[in-house]
Amino acid sequence: MEPEDHQQKSDRKVKSDRLQDLESKISESRKKRQPVQENRANASMLGLAWRLTIEMLVGIGVGGYLGWWLDKAFGTKPIMMLVLLMLGMAAGLLNSVRTVADMRRKLDEQDEHNLRPKRSQDEE
Repeated sequence: MEPEDHQQKSDRKVKSDRLQDLESKISESRKKRQPVQENRANASMLGLAWRLTIEMLVGIGVGGYLGWWLDKAFGTKPIMMLVLLMLGMAAGLLNSVRTVADMRRKLDEQDEHNLRPKRSQDEE
């Protein structure tokens, strides 16, 4: 029986060594990918900044244009333009707030999802 026990121990050692090698390769690969992920995060934040800027400008522009057109059509020079300009600003701000809240919710879900596997691995 001793040769079988010795064989099983050596098999376990070989498997353990292979597992450690695999873990080290995975960690090295993750380290190499980390700068790419940071660049993606920076690009994503830049895209979000542009999106928020455009949403604000579009709200203001559309409100101002509609107000100007209504003023021209009804002969109420600055009133409709000012009212719709303010409504356009409010709409742009509301859209920006909604966008940020949606992005925050998605990031929180992603963080929660990323933390779950680590917790289950730590418990094992």
